[in-house]
Amino acid sequence: MMHALHTFRLPMLRGSAALLAALACAGAAADTYTITTRTSGPAGTFNLPGFFPQGDVLGSRVFELTVTSMFDSGNVLSSADNNWMSATGAALQISLRLDGQLYSLDGTGQVSSQILSDTDGAGRTTKRFYQSISFDPSTAGDLATIQQYVFLGADQFAIGSVLQPATAYYADPLTKGFSITDWSLGPDGSLVQLGDATGRAQRFDYHLALAVPEPATYAMLGGGLALLAGVAWRRRANAA
Repeated sequence: MMHALHTFRLPMLRGSAALLAALACAGAAADTYTITTRTSGPAGTFNLPGFFPQGDVLGSRVFELTVTSMFDSGNVLSSADNNWMSATGAALQISLRLDGQLYSLDGTGQVSSQILSDTDGAGRTTKRFYQSISFDPSTAGDLATIQQYVFLGADQFAIGSVLQPATAYYADPLTKGFSITDWSLGPDGSLVQLGDATGRAQRFDYHLALAVPEPATYAMLGGGLALLAGVAWRRRANAA
């Protein structure tokens, strides 16, 4: 019985390479990371003309800045301990709520995260977490960068690495905030700053999750396996 099973599996795989490749692609959704970082506070300072399609953002405002990045694990470079990573081809969603008004922007670009540790002269350790994105916002600027950060005492730090699923919320870290910079490319190739924004935050949130395959993905996988089984059965019948 074991020999018969072996003899029909090999030709089945050779004759169904395209289908197997499609099924492999269908399963790749499990390797998709989604990272969401959020900073919020009472007094962000904004000078961002032309950055958001909903209008200029100027002045000192109450803010909530949410950055969502989605990227495939195949586009990731990371350190051995996963305390640093950079991913290209990320789908980026920016949401900025100011005094109840929502400004949003979608784009594609690069996302990076890192955890750094510092020890002072007294032997006390402080950890820092940075989340940075850079992308072409298809507005007046040629390049935009957004960074969100939090400085924490070691006993408060709940993020084990930047590529392990985690949820963290910090109301009282040492320091937290954000920065936005919008650049335009000058005629000589130099970058000219169009605007920026900075803010100290009262709250910092971090959430990383791995995508779970949709039910349709499982259905596709099941249908593909059934088709392969049918091909194998027909070949055995023809051989008989």
